[in-house]
Formats: sequence, structure tokens, C-alpha cells
Amino acid sequence: MIVLPLEAEAKTRFVLLRWRAWEVQVPNYDAPSWHLMGLLREEHCARVSSALAQVSPAGDEARSKTGSVYSLSGPPGVDEDAARLWASWQRQHGVVVLRDVTAELLAGRRPRPVHLIRRAAMGEDPAASLRGQRKW
Repeated sequence: MIVLPLEAEAKTRFVLLRWRAWEVQVPNYDAPSWHLMGLLREEHCARVSSALAQVSPAGDEARSKTGSVYSLSGPPGVDEDAARLWASWQRQHGVVVLRDVTAELLAGRRPRPVHLIRRAAMGEDPAASLRGQRKW
């Protein structure tokens, strides 16, 4: 298998400051996914990534399933604006946070591949699909 450098085919590149990586269960994915949250260096605003697909061996960059590349600048941390956005994103998407995977990402470990199992219908409560199911 050939592994392309993360900069190849990058749609969008972001630099994150005061960032963390989390493993979550999103109702529309078939497995837990990893996501980044942090402060964008250039834009000075918070960001939550889509599901991560690839992590560089050095653990300093990650590519999302949508093709965005995130360069991780400085040590991990928590930005106040990013924490608010993260909480809002969790509620909006019906996400269950499973664990902090920041150390694993820094070690260059890769997230498991995830696949969309269905799209939420307009106005549907994303958390409804998790109700009554076993906890991860």
C-alpha cells in the first residue's frame, strides 16, 4: 500500500493552536471516529474537524475524511472558544464522547476507518439513533 504525504491532494490546510483530539461516537458513523478541536492560528476562531482519516507518523499533522489537513502547532491545550464550540458541536450532532486520544495522535497512531451509514433527515434528532442502544 502506498501512503501519500498529507500535503498531497490537500483541499484545505489549517494550523491549530491549543488543540485536543477526541474519540467520539457519531450516530451516523459505523464506528467511533477521531476529531480535532482547537483554535485556528490565522483566523483566530475555533474549529472542530470532521472525522480524521490519517495521522502523520510524527503526529504533527492529520487529514480529515473531507480532505482538510490540520497542522498541529505547539503543545496540546484547551482554548475557551474551542471548548464552547466543541460542546455545541456535540449537542448539535448527538455525539457521545468516548475518550481523549491526544496522546495516541501525538504518537502517530491512526484512527480506525469510519463510514457513513446514513444521513440524518432534515429536522431529525441525531441522538435519537443512539437511544436504546448499548453504550460503547
